[in-house]
Amino acid sequence: MLNCCVDLNEVKSTGITLNTFVCLARCQGLKVELHRPSNASLDDFRSSVRRVCLETTDEGENDIPISRSLTFMVVSYSRRILGQTGDGHFSPLAAYDASSDEVLVLDTARFKYCPHWVSLELLYAAMLPVDVSTNLSRGYFLLSYPGRRGDGCLPT
Repeated sequence: MLNCCVDLNEVKSTGITLNTFVCLARCQGLKVELHRPSNASLDDFRSSVRRVCLETTDEGENDIPISRSLTFMVVSYSRRILGQTGDGHFSPLAAYDASSDEVLVLDTARFKYCPHWVSLELLYAAMLPVDVSTNLSRGYFLLSYPGRRGDGCLPT
């Protein structure tokens, strides 16, 4: 359902902006919070990462806690800052290691880059460059599904 916000041919030729990503996510029924470095400090980013990746509950089996957060994070960043080819890119975060202050990026272009760990500070720096199509910095999204049933399942 990409056509709810932007023409698919436009996506193929020029990609999408952060605001278009917000529109697409909302078309899928998600609640979206967009944060840019201009309104979210490194500490704010770290706090959001910790909330999304480290919140747990004791409901796991075999004494292994499971994530209770139904909020997910997607980061829009400059690949150049990470020493990769290309520039603007979107990827979800899968984990945070507090001892090393690194996040696990699940690269959506798996043919190009495998999932990889990156310093949280470096990833934040990779959100700072201005996107020439919007004249705004990149940023991150907190995504959740507000239609969740009380038992933790999504509605059918």
